[in-house]
Amino acid sequence: MRKHGEISVEWRKAKNTWYYRVQLNGKRPAYSTGVHQHTAAGEMAAIAKAKQLHAAMASKDQHKLSAVVRRPGYATAGEIVDRFKLHGPGGSAVKAASGFAKYVAEASGKADWRGVSSHSVLTAPVLRNWITVRLAAGCTEAGVRSSVQTVKQVVAQRRMHLFADLTLPDLTEFWKVSGGKAQDQSYEPIPRDILRRMDAAARIPLRRENPRVWAIYWLMRRAGLRNSEVAKLRWDWVDWLPNKRGVDLVLIKRPDFHSKNGKYGRVPANLRLMRLIQATLGEGEYVIPRAHKTEADDLTHDGINDFVRRFIPDGAKGAYNLRKEYGSRIAQRDGLEVAAKLLRDSMDVVEKHYHALLERPKPL
Repeated sequence: MRKHGEISVEWRKAKNTWYYRVQLNGKRPAYSTGVHQHTAAGEMAAIAKAKQLHAAMASKDQHKLSAVVRRPGYATAGEIVDRFKLHGPGGSAVKAASGFAKYVAEASGKADWRGVSSHSVLTAPVLRNWITVRLAAGCTEAGVRSSVQTVKQVVAQRRMHLFADLTLPDLTEFWKVSGGKAQDQSYEPIPRDILRRMDAAARIPLRRENPRVWAIYWLMRRAGLRNSEVAKLRWDWVDWLPNKRGVDLVLIKRPDFHSKNGKYGRVPANLRLMRLIQATLGEGEYVIPRAHKTEADDLTHDGINDFVRRFIPDGAKGAYNLRKEYGSRIAQRDGLEVAAKLLRDSMDVVEKHYHALLERPKPL
């Protein structure tokens, strides 16, 4: 029988947390310590927290007790995504958050993924089961591996400081899951029948449904722009060439346009398309109008991906396949050097992606 005032900590497997217990006036109140490492070091940390809890209880100050008690319960997927989108790595934050949200929705089976507890989806068994389901659905191993890397990017070890005040489960085993084989760099073009159906839906129907996503689709499809480039594209970056020669999209290096090397340069665009986009969306500062930056990021990642994934079964890369499709067409028509110039990528990258698509030379 515990004596009055005796305190201890115990590991509760179901809660994945150390709890503080105390015998007080014949009762045994228990509070979560908020420590989730089932190790000797974790136990020591839980004991230290228990001492704080005991002092708060001894003071009989409920406000002080409320301040020190760590309520049980794990951060929701919505809290994680919001924190990552706000403090994550620049232009890739929205894309990774979108992939993470897609994983949570599919792994939990809940369309309203924001309220899903991180403890129910950020575990190795759940991630492995999701990988199995994706492979059974016909997704390629390379695509699944890429999706897994995107999901883990959000809760990577180097980013745990972003969630310091949130309760996350132990991710040690979760981080070890890779899923699928290493990605084959060579690009496999979208099947012609799927591309025709997607283009047909992206003309009049998508323009009526969502004019901004419609414009994003064609800028990626016909000019090979990246998601972040479409989001940042301004009308004063559009060079209307004289004598009806067409249009150049002049992607220039600016303080707010930071990204990897090779993103800058001139990209030829269809004159009629740009006039149509201008007539549809207006002539504001940005080609894709927005109330704020986050809205533009959501449109050029989530909005366009939602549309493209209606047609591409393995949508691991989503709308980024439109840029690759553009690159494959240029490479086959004009060669790898021209493709590298228009894609603003290195020859090494372009050769890895599109070399297999070139016609094999005839022997001498």
